[in-house]
Amino acid sequence: VFAKHQRSAAALSKAVAERTLDKEYLAVIIGAPEESEGIYKDLLFKDSSKNRSFVVQRKRAGVREASLEYKVIDRAEFDGEQLTLVLIKLHTGRTHQIRVQFSSRKTPLFGDKKYGGRGNGGIGLWSYRLTLTHPSSGKREVYSKLPSGGVWECFDTSKIL
Repeated sequence: VFAKHQRSAAALSKAVAERTLDKEYLAVIIGAPEESEGIYKDLLFKDSSKNRSFVVQRKRAGVREASLEYKVIDRAEFDGEQLTLVLIKLHTGRTHQIRVQFSSRKTPLFGDKKYGGRGNGGIGLWSYRLTLTHPSSGKREVYSKLPSGGVWECFDTSKIL
């Protein structure tokens, strides 16, 4: 999201600071989570030298809490892989958070080779909905259309809303 005016930039900054800006993503994961919906809470450590994040078991310097909720939308098979489409709402916004939290549960994102995923055509992660109050119109949601082709084509996206 970009602001065209100083007033809009200030409003966006305030929304981020007050956590009134909600981010939702769609992700294609290999396999399926144990539950059809739930909350993942983990401690994440970011290793800047490797540009990777890791789930760790205890608090220490550089470790931050990460939380998200997910809901299974659809299941499909693509190139011999059992895949699941999940809708994700971030509670926190940590580096590679979605990728790390799903990978740590043996359900990496499709195409995410950095965190154990297989498949070609890019990482199966899409910023789907941003909810914020537009400074001028007062409108509350911004949607993003899914990319066409590839792994996204095998899911029934009418189940999202």
